[in-house]
Amino acid sequence: MNKQPNLKILLIVNGILHSISACMAGVWISELVSSSGAMTPLAWFETALAVVAIAIGLSAMSYIAIRHIPTLPQTVRGAAKAAFIGGYTAIAAVLLLAAASVLGAPAGERAHLEFAHQEFKTETELRRRAVSTIENREPFLIDCENVGDAMSNQEGATGAFSREGGDVGRVAITLSNIADGCKSARNSIYANRAFLSRQFARADRILIDLRRVIDSENDRHKKMIDARKLADEWQRVMRGINDALATEALFAASESLTKDWHAAGLPVAAANAITQNFDGIADALVEGLEDIAALKERPLPGIPVVSNIAYLGMYPDATLSALAIGAIIEVIPLAVILLGMSMMERANAPRAPVSPSPLPALAASPEIAVRPKRPYKRRAPKADA
Repeated sequence: MNKQPNLKILLIVNGILHSISACMAGVWISELVSSSGAMTPLAWFETALAVVAIAIGLSAMSYIAIRHIPTLPQTVRGAAKAAFIGGYTAIAAVLLLAAASVLGAPAGERAHLEFAHQEFKTETELRRRAVSTIENREPFLIDCENVGDAMSNQEGATGAFSREGGDVGRVAITLSNIADGCKSARNSIYANRAFLSRQFARADRILIDLRRVIDSENDRHKKMIDARKLADEWQRVMRGINDALATEALFAASESLTKDWHAAGLPVAAANAITQNFDGIADALVEGLEDIAALKERPLPGIPVVSNIAYLGMYPDATLSALAIGAIIEVIPLAVILLGMSMMERANAPRAPVSPSPLPALAASPEIAVRPKRPYKRRAPKADA
């Protein structure tokens, strides 16, 4: 009868590791059954039942795999082993993600807040540069206004651009309207300057407060709530800044300079003079404004609610260690199971009967001659002295 190996140590090690894995999954389950964060008695009961079921189920699978699969006939043992390894690997992958999400949640939340803070800074700086770009259009608007007024006055006084006898009044009014359009665009930029200055100062204060929240020692739940409040306030400030960016006024001023004046019915000389004097200004006014207009339409970043398991894919650099630890927790039990199955298969393997080793052959030797027995001579008794 074959002697069975003692596998108690392997089963105990697997039971401990399965209990750890079940506890990690229990934390994950607790977040599923209590979305608000507060654990009710029913939620505790559900979580405890799930932990016990996972631990017992995995330990029972280990016992069955180690004790019974190696005793199956050779024809079905390979298929049974492959089916067990495939099923266990699928379960281990889910538990690996659960364990990694629990272990990597603090690092994932910190990376989530840091990424959001960096996005807020980037978007704020983009809008600050957009405001500077728009304000740098003021010299062109001033030139447009001055040139338009000068040409209008000259046309009204001398009819220089309508070539004497042309439509003097209409050309002068057109030039005056061009100057008024540039003046209105410049006034809209001036009107928003103080408002934008206050809004950017407020945005900077929000970013400073968010940095303090991230670096504070508060509870993770409270820290995330405070950060989301600041993110909502930052979004309101950015929407106000977007509305104050005077891109529409500049586009309108540029369009008023680039009309088809010939089709509008102006004299040829006047239309050519307006085109020659204002086309360069029109192009300068709208240079780069398409990017600013797209920036205004782009959705603002925030701090969305993200599950712990999503951090593993969003911030792999911060959660890689958690994935490694989760893999170790789940791979070691499988290795122990395979080791136990190998030991059982060796113990149950049939042994071939041991045949006695043949005796060494005697070396060929000549026949041994048998000496003939000598006749026994009886000695005579010694004579008495």
